[in-house]
Amino acid sequence: MTKISIIILTYNHAKFIRKNLAGIFMQKIDSQVELIICDDHSTDETSQVIHEIIRSVPENFEVKFFQHDQNIGATSNFYFALGKVTGAYLAFCEGDDYWTDQEKLQIQLDFLRSNPDYSLCFHTAVNISDDVRINGTLFSKVEDREYSAAEIYKHWIVHTATVMMRAEVLQSEAKKATLQKSDLQYFDTVLFLAASTVGKLRGIPNKMSAYRRHEAGLSAGKINFKRDLKHNKLDEIIGKYYGGEIKKSSDWQIFARSELNFTQLLKENKLLLALKFLPWLLRNRIFIYSWLKK
Repeated sequence: MTKISIIILTYNHAKFIRKNLAGIFMQKIDSQVELIICDDHSTDETSQVIHEIIRSVPENFEVKFFQHDQNIGATSNFYFALGKVTGAYLAFCEGDDYWTDQEKLQIQLDFLRSNPDYSLCFHTAVNISDDVRINGTLFSKVEDREYSAAEIYKHWIVHTATVMMRAEVLQSEAKKATLQKSDLQYFDTVLFLAASTVGKLRGIPNKMSAYRRHEAGLSAGKINFKRDLKHNKLDEIIGKYYGGEIKKSSDWQIFARSELNFTQLLKENKLLLALKFLPWLLRNRIFIYSWLKK
């Protein structure tokens, strides 16, 4: 029988994990499910809530709950979880997000079964936020069509909780070459790009998951200079490996991000931190020339 592995990364998600697990256990799916929960040494009641809920799970679910005895960081936790996958297909739902459609897994599994030339499919996610301007909006507009790797990288349209992929992507050369460093920012997108080297990528317009936007989230929107330096390193790895249009996009994103931060830090008279962005600015002469002409 087909097996799907689901990875949940969690850290201090006591307020959210019940809804996360409810969305997973409500799935109507004609396969075995391996649920891999990796808690990165939460300091709240996340683990207690998980232990309580997993006492009773659907018959086709096998739960593997791992609790780290120290905080190893989101990227290392992700690598650890990937190492526990034994299913033929792989889905994700971080501990503060949740699935909203009980047919989500089946819809995606049916698509990948029927289309062996595709390695990954993803769908629409809805933003959940206390900010009324954001709440209920779409994370991105997903169309019913094939997407290129350059599109998903440039426009950042794939939310983690919307993905199902073939587990063979984990053995790809692209994954091995680009998912190595333990301090990568936004490591999930690197894996989705690796899937493009195994097969095609498909969008599904159905709204089937919720992305909870809050200040503690990994991609919270406030300016974060250290996070942006890590983001530059991530874009550099991606650009070097894939080249072509992805390299052009990566160079531009690094420059634009560095220019914004460098200028802001100079205004704040934070010279030492500003200098950390200078090498990233100077790495591309075309962009620096355009900047100086302003």
